[in-house]
Amino acid sequence: MNVRPIYCRYTNTHACANVAGTAHHSKQRAMASTTESSCTTQTVQGTHRFQICQFSYGNVGDEDYIRSGTFRVGGFDWVIVYCPDADGDDGEEYISVYLELMSKYAEALAFVDMRLINQVTGDACTICAENRVPNQFKSSSFEDASWGREKFISKRALKDSGYIRDNRLVIECVVTVVHELRVSENKASCEIEVPPPNALEHFGKMLKDKSRADVTFKVRGEMFPAHRAVLSARSPVFKAQLSEPMKENKMRHITVDRMEPVVFEALLHFVYTDSLPTMDDLDRSERNAVVQHLFAAADQYGLDRLKLMCERILCLNLDVDNVAVVLRLADRYDCQKLKEACVDFLVPSERIDAVVASREYESIKLVSPSPLADLWEKNTRPPKRSV
Repeated sequence: MNVRPIYCRYTNTHACANVAGTAHHSKQRAMASTTESSCTTQTVQGTHRFQICQFSYGNVGDEDYIRSGTFRVGGFDWVIVYCPDADGDDGEEYISVYLELMSKYAEALAFVDMRLINQVTGDACTICAENRVPNQFKSSSFEDASWGREKFISKRALKDSGYIRDNRLVIECVVTVVHELRVSENKASCEIEVPPPNALEHFGKMLKDKSRADVTFKVRGEMFPAHRAVLSARSPVFKAQLSEPMKENKMRHITVDRMEPVVFEALLHFVYTDSLPTMDDLDRSERNAVVQHLFAAADQYGLDRLKLMCERILCLNLDVDNVAVVLRLADRYDCQKLKEACVDFLVPSERIDAVVASREYESIKLVSPSPLADLWEKNTRPPKRSV
């Protein structure tokens, strides 16, 4: 949980008259004066993720809803309420999602941000939020104790998005509980506002400014201009490579072997902007392939944050067609959490059967010296049928 204050400012401007002169002559001059007071709202924030497995089944038993496990934020108990079947006036089928206060005999003020997790990118997208005025929750009834949307999102929209993966939907709820309000005394106002940091934006423009580049990388015939100072500051491998005693012409043109241009372009994008490119022009399998190669490139150039970003994307996009490749990468680069994710991926029986039946299964056993392959083969091999 994060405890943070919310600040509001109140300003007041008035004029003072300065009178000077004699009884026969006077002169007035208006002097502007600005004062400021502030109110500080103490808040406590917490986030809970609720996974809906077997989403397409839609059956929640005798009730028409299911509740998440109870989580605690700001001294109160909360749950996410999920209803799989809600009919809209437009003929569409919807799901309903609510936040409910579970603490007995309680009242709370809270901001709510309901999101869905895109399981392809790992990003959280807000579907509905109450972030202007805190909602009042009272535990007297469900209507008073809950906040949400009956028509949260249509099932058709869900199927056309990246929110459902392996028949699983992940709902994320950010709850910000509002506590006491404090008002400060008047003080002199400063109207100087500082804009948010924009250094990465400027570095991104610098990457596109080829005229000031002082080194060029050749990747399978494609040329990528860059700036040695930026590369050296971001990567210890680039720093060592660009500081080697070489002839000037060789320093300006460097050939990169065993890497695709799209991968090196994504690597440079991260070096300059600390983020990944969108890759919207690629389909899912192509994006996965780029991320796999980018994962290896990040290790090669000592870009630890990029490596972790790729590891997370690979973890969120496991399927029966790529689990063997991802396992080999995890073993080669000693990524224990990614290995564990591959093992956990095989827990559902339908996935185990699909992996065993796939052509990639034999390549899983090539992971060496890890004993995972033997363990999997023992646990996943279909039982022999009696004759």
